Amino acid sequence: MELNETEISSKQIFSGRIVDLSVRTVELPNGETATREIVKHQPAAGVIAINDQKQMLLVKQWREPIKAVTLEIPAGLIDETDVSPLDAMKRELNEEGGYKAEYWEEVSKFYSSVGFSDELMYLFYCDTLTKVQDKRPLDEDEFLEAEWYSLADLKKLLAEGKIVDAKTVLAIIFWENMLLTGDKD
Repeated sequence: MELNETEISSKQIFSGRIVDLSVRTVELPNGETATREIVKHQPAAGVIAINDQKQMLLVKQWREPIKAVTLEIPAGLIDETDVSPLDAMKRELNEEGGYKAEYWEEVSKFYSSVGFSDELMYLFYCDTLTKVQDKRPLDEDEFLEAEWYSLADLKKLLAEGKIVDAKTVLAIIFWENMLLTGDKD
């Protein structure tokens, strides 16, 4: 069975700093039509940052869409000043955590929510962390606190429903799998 949908028309209804929203009419595989609301989103990068005590760096910050403080891995948009996703992640680790790392590895890239958005997220692993002397300031509208968590603490927070951010859940699973397979012990 053919699963592809064919775009018939598209109308951009919002253009913002981070996202654009369009409404598309598509022809379904059965010949019927449907409407799709599509969010075009800048690509982003996140990091599994592990210190010498085998703890992961997370940041606490307010997230207006869910009206809650969340625990998340350091992450941010890849912007015009960045040469690559890794360049963006190094900038964000400095801004959000105040660290730099000697070792970096891209472990995955994924779409955050393919049902309505094209946001591509690059996930990196880093260790051999050191505090930076030249910490970059947070964005003007960014307020957060950075804290370190052991894998046991993270698993407890997941079980309690206190970590609800998908990229962070995935990062924890990746890190645990890396430890189980001996890739990063």
